[in-house]
Amino acid sequence: MQKILDIPLVDNSGLEARIQAYTSLLSHWNTIINLVSTGTVDKLLTRLVEESVMPLVHEPVPAGARVLDVGSGAGLPGFPLKFARPDLEMVLLEPRRKKWLFLRRVIDELRLEGARAERARLEEVAARPDWRRSFDLVTTRGTGPAADLFPRIESLMRPGGRCWFYKGSSAQEEMDPLAQITSHPVRLLELGRNFSLLIVEMKVEAP
Repeated sequence: MQKILDIPLVDNSGLEARIQAYTSLLSHWNTIINLVSTGTVDKLLTRLVEESVMPLVHEPVPAGARVLDVGSGAGLPGFPLKFARPDLEMVLLEPRRKKWLFLRRVIDELRLEGARAERARLEEVAARPDWRRSFDLVTTRGTGPAADLFPRIESLMRPGGRCWFYKGSSAQEEMDPLAQITSHPVRLLELGRNFSLLIVEMKVEAP
């Protein structure tokens, strides 16, 4: 926990309590539905939560930014980012009903203002005009190859926005296919052993 709390640019006020409440809910719900793999819950504070917020050290996010967490599942990385940056407006997108209900329960019990869970598939919201160019940051973890997902994510992003693909050992091999299907800059940020971020930066449109 101390390493998480020592990360700069993170609002530490009440962070530990929020993380503990979240992991307690996660542990309980994980016995009912499969939110995370067996044996993972006890490691959340030392790995998954830490990895979720680590990009904030290297990639500044504007105050009050609108964030979409695609395929949120157990709420990773969406909830830790929201805990660390309460100013962010967080939308957690999850098509599976049981996991969506878990996300709603966390939001209700932790009284997270500026956070909501949406039950829908990525391709459904990508086709909705009211979602077009709505987000400054899109995050996703464990949802498939970046090159497959980005074409559906692109229309949701604002000019100048970014997409963070949380990746493990596959990051390097996914970079070239991703760069080939978009004209926007793509870069790789290595953050630890078997943990990297594939980043797409949306071009700012000319006035």
